Amino acid sequence: MSGFPATLFQYLVVLFLCCRLSQVVDSSSIRNTEKTKEITNQHVVAKPNDVVRTIENPLYEHQPISREKETQSWSYSNPEAWPFLYPTCAGDRQSPVNIETVLLKDYSKFYFGNYGGIERMIVTNNGHTVLFSLPLSSSPESIPYITGGGLPDRYNFFQFHFHWGSDSSQGSEHRVDSKSYPAELHLVHYNAKYGSFANATNHDDGLAVLGILITVGKPSHSGFRTVVDQLSKVESDGDETMLEKPISLNDLLPSRTTSFFRYSGSLTTPNCEQSVVWTVFDNPIVVLEDQLSVFRNLKGKGGLILVNNFRPTQPLRRRIITYRSHTGCSVSRNWSLFSPRIKDVYQYCKCIASFYAIFSSTFSS
Repeated sequence: MSGFPATLFQYLVVLFLCCRLSQVVDSSSIRNTEKTKEITNQHVVAKPNDVVRTIENPLYEHQPISREKETQSWSYSNPEAWPFLYPTCAGDRQSPVNIETVLLKDYSKFYFGNYGGIERMIVTNNGHTVLFSLPLSSSPESIPYITGGGLPDRYNFFQFHFHWGSDSSQGSEHRVDSKSYPAELHLVHYNAKYGSFANATNHDDGLAVLGILITVGKPSHSGFRTVVDQLSKVESDGDETMLEKPISLNDLLPSRTTSFFRYSGSLTTPNCEQSVVWTVFDNPIVVLEDQLSVFRNLKGKGGLILVNNFRPTQPLRRRIITYRSHTGCSVSRNWSLFSPRIKDVYQYCKCIASFYAIFSSTFSS
């Protein structure tokens, strides 16, 4: 026991020195450097109204996730490499798809809330596409949203962007009966119950994207002119500007929103999260060839012309694509090619009879 006090004294001295050293390191540049590395490697989770800015978001067109590793880059020139960099891109529910065989479904109609004039949006060329996003100052009450259409919840609008080709023979991500369209518009929403876009990407029902096919013709879709007018302000990768004229999301929708395809899929850019309830309207909007040529003059990564920013169609695997007709009744898209099943005919006739009964009752009252 005679050596105990000396041992205790040595222990206390060592403890004191360790505490002092800890304080010095905690306040030194060494500790701060480690904190900087820690922050840099974290995913920054944006609030529901956060805008997707190029400086924060160099790699993703959909997500407000910042400062990914520089080596984790991707491009549309080699989409086959995406699964090697981002394993999720090799999942079994990837998008886009070729819409060919469908199952009949009687979804309710969509409701588009706050889809009218939006005076403030941020327009960004992020090197992969052109984004139109709500500013941070947007009030929760004014955020556009969708319900109905077979969706389980309310989905808040997040942003919209485009995909287009080098010419009008290609450009859309989705195909219908193997047909490609010159361009495609995506209106991206997140499930409000998850609080933010970033959180929603972790759930199968987290996102709802409205896919609108774009074709060339006359007259031009009215809402598209406002979009094209903004492109001269974001000609190069990293360019960003504020919306100069109010824009209405209603004006970007096709003339008929009561008929559409539905399937479960993913984001079409890395990380390719399989969290999207996809709605692809079956009637496209019409734009002028000259308007699409403005998109084809934009510059992307490395100053290259920004064209063909679409992902090839992915295997459908065991997924089923459903379809809602404009009446809400189940009409098979394959009836023109194959003889309909008796069950399908009976289901359709029963629905049509019910639809006209309700219509007649409403009209007579």
